[in-house]
Amino acid sequence: MPAEATSFVGRRHELAEATKKLTTARLVTLVGPGGVGKTRLATRIAASLGRGFPGGTWLAGLAELQDPALVGNGRHVRPRPPRPGAAEPLALLRSYLRDKELLLVIDNCEHLLDAAARLVGEVLRTAPGVRVIATSREPLSVAVEHVLPVPPLELPSLDTAEPLARCARTRRSCSSRAAAAASGPTSS
Repeated sequence: MPAEATSFVGRRHELAEATKKLTTARLVTLVGPGGVGKTRLATRIAASLGRGFPGGTWLAGLAELQDPALVGNGRHVRPRPPRPGAAEPLALLRSYLRDKELLLVIDNCEHLLDAAARLVGEVLRTAPGVRVIATSREPLSVAVEHVLPVPPLELPSLDTAEPLARCARTRRSCSSRAAAAASGPTSS
């Protein structure tokens, strides 16, 4: 999982709910509008649960893919599964994951919804030790899916002085995120 460059703010309820659901469910999809923090929440969940999976946590980012045929090829998965021979990429992925116990985060499914749903369905069918967190603007509509809504963060009420302190903390957090984004990607 990518390292967190800034503080994690305001998602305790969703974090607890997703963690609880993943103890029994094999697929939890974080659903909400763009920009609300689904990716950040998914990576935080994966980081906190990763120690419980012998195969660790894997991230498949779909944001840059445009061709649904590329969803199952494994090139967007980190770390990359081995690619021996010239077999079909999805068959290789299924074969590799078959006996693994890991947590797979599939991020930004919304623009490739059908292909992402097929991939998740195949992985869940052939790899019983794999659990999946997906992020999307809409549900994948896979039979075993547990949907967790991720609404926008609420703005504090300005009726008391305490919200003003929270606003200052939020402003500092936003400033640190902007500074991190302006400095560009960091290598780890």
